Amino acid sequence: MIVKNWMLPQQYSVTSDALAVEAAMLIEQHNLKMLPVVDGGRLRGVVHRRDLSEAARCVSGSGDVCEMNYFRNKLKVKDVMVRMPVTVSIGDTVEDTLIKGRKHMMSTFPVLDDDRVVGVVSDREIYVTLYKLLEAGQQRVRITLKNVVLQQGTLSQILRIVDESGGVPSAIFTVPENKSGKVRVVLRVISDKPHRIREALVKAGYAILEFN
Repeated sequence: MIVKNWMLPQQYSVTSDALAVEAAMLIEQHNLKMLPVVDGGRLRGVVHRRDLSEAARCVSGSGDVCEMNYFRNKLKVKDVMVRMPVTVSIGDTVEDTLIKGRKHMMSTFPVLDDDRVVGVVSDREIYVTLYKLLEAGQQRVRITLKNVVLQQGTLSQILRIVDESGGVPSAIFTVPENKSGKVRVVLRVISDKPHRIREALVKAGYAILEFN
């Protein structure tokens, strides 16, 4: 999966000289986690919802009129933004993005096409991708096989068993079983007689972890 096919296309940004309160309003209005800071078409930094919220809380908590006026009328995006942010490329994979997120403990990245910001990818987009992969909300028979030795023809055999048992496979993917070298095979199947599928899989020697 390539980032450009799963990212949220870039719609909003601010300049480094914009007021921080303007950035906060834009983030709140469009329910954003992060806003790219772009000057002259180039990414200069990012400003996060949490940083603006923290600044606002500190000012409101102090009750100092001068500080509140400074926050509203003087504090600029460049004063609170993260400079030289970690980014991903439009051609990177979603898997690489997850690895980078884990490494840097980050959940949101600007997406660049050369030096131009073209989108944002975050845990929200990855959550939506997982939602689609799992066919959440759909009427499906959900099957997970455990301790499967993945060899040439293994998945084809499983799909053939489902097909011959009267089911229609709608999704299949694998998940590694720790460091054993074996995998779990996760299936989503359309069927009005799921017991036939279960019996056929067990007869073929597959261990069923989940079936519902």
